[in-house]
Amino acid sequence: MPLSWITRSKRFEMEALPHLGTLYRMARQLAGPDGADEIVQETFLRAWKYFETFDSMTNCRAWLFRILRNTWISRWRKRRLELPLTDTEAETIEPYYDWEVELLKDEFSAGMKRALSDLPADYRMVVLLADVEEFSYEEIARIMECPIGTVMSRLNRARRMLVRLIQAQREEEIAEKTARLAERVTRRKP
Repeated sequence: MPLSWITRSKRFEMEALPHLGTLYRMARQLAGPDGADEIVQETFLRAWKYFETFDSMTNCRAWLFRILRNTWISRWRKRRLELPLTDTEAETIEPYYDWEVELLKDEFSAGMKRALSDLPADYRMVVLLADVEEFSYEEIARIMECPIGTVMSRLNRARRMLVRLIQAQREEEIAEKTARLAERVTRRKP
């Protein structure tokens, strides 16, 4: 039996909307700040459309993340087929949401962002779901539609890749600092 409009909206507000911030954070990691708003909006539109099929005895957060993942994949596939448009000079105004300030406090360091962005998409997603959003392996397997063993191996590989990427960044920074220091020393010599 279909839910009444009021019951459905109250249930959606109680079960789905509290996850807006975490979905937005994941969308920013997947699509960047420019695409995150659209992906989250489309995720919630799809969630609203199919909310009657959601089983309230299951994990709403995992259900929403699966929708987010599918939305992101659909947009990625569609974007691959689109021809690039020429840049316009029209200035765009970035929308502001009051919850963004609180959310962005927990953002990653620049080095971590760079390392995460260098990971392949499936590896980046599994790290974010496990280590940032703290989903269980079983929940991640459902979200990513793959076996738990695949989740575990991807997570292991992704963590090792992250360590190597961060170490390489540190080595680059040390080399740059050393080169600048050597340049200063040679300038001072008469």
